[in-house]
Amino acid sequence: MIDKTLKKRLLKKYRENLDNPKTRNHYLKYAQGFLDEAEGLDHTSIDKYIADLKKRNKPGTINFAFRVIRRLFKVNENELEKDGITWPYRPGEAPTIGERDEYRPQLSHHIIEMMIAAATSGKLFADEQCFLALSTTFALRRGELVNLGSKDIYLRSNSIYIATLKFGRARYHLIPSEIRPYVEAHDFEQRYAEATLSQMLKRILRKSGAGTIKDDALGWHAIRRAVFTGLINNGVNPMAARIFMRWKSASGDMAMPARYYGNAVVGLDEIEPVLEEAKGDEEIFQKHPFLPFWRESS
Repeated sequence: MIDKTLKKRLLKKYRENLDNPKTRNHYLKYAQGFLDEAEGLDHTSIDKYIADLKKRNKPGTINFAFRVIRRLFKVNENELEKDGITWPYRPGEAPTIGERDEYRPQLSHHIIEMMIAAATSGKLFADEQCFLALSTTFALRRGELVNLGSKDIYLRSNSIYIATLKFGRARYHLIPSEIRPYVEAHDFEQRYAEATLSQMLKRILRKSGAGTIKDDALGWHAIRRAVFTGLINNGVNPMAARIFMRWKSASGDMAMPARYYGNAVVGLDEIEPVLEEAKGDEEIFQKHPFLPFWRESS
């Protein structure tokens, strides 16, 4: 097993390199799990740990865990090199997922239309309406919904800040007028557990008339996939859809311009977010697959 003192130092350094306090625990969970369970810091030990994870986790989680371990090595490379330890994998040796091995369920257009109809007709509670509105508009992951707080909502500038998971890019979005009433009505001071959000989705499905879908793997990500598919089918440029979905930051020539956008204006009254990047949302909204269903009742 890994030496306890070394384990503590590695985890401390990794924690210091996690900028976002909202998502920090999510990453630390996998780093801590690896350090607690792995027999060592070599290729064989990591392979064995990943093989054990595969017995009880989805393929996407395996990829995420592997990236966390790789980052753990990267931020501690100076410490590890003192003991002759380096990252043991060559490029291209990350765990691979075959198309038949990965199950990526997506809710149908019709079911999502039924869910939105239940929200707009008053069949859902205020929190259910709000989370469904945010999910079907911005394709939020369950963990991103859980992390939302009152400090992330800027009604004055009609914007929302989403702290992403899975190495995505946190960013501001414009709140479309169609869903603003549902955002305003929700108390973002109230906190929710991820399990509570999972149960909420099942309630929304039942209240919408879709019934009980017998699929343990079905979650908020099934809406996220439907949003992306709908955007592409409606003619949104894949790169624009990628930015809207808050996937990993731009690299190469676009990395520095993306970071040089100012992201806040300090005025006499308060600090307001700059929404240059979010202005692209207006074009997305014109081709959005699910906003029309909210629009019909607004």
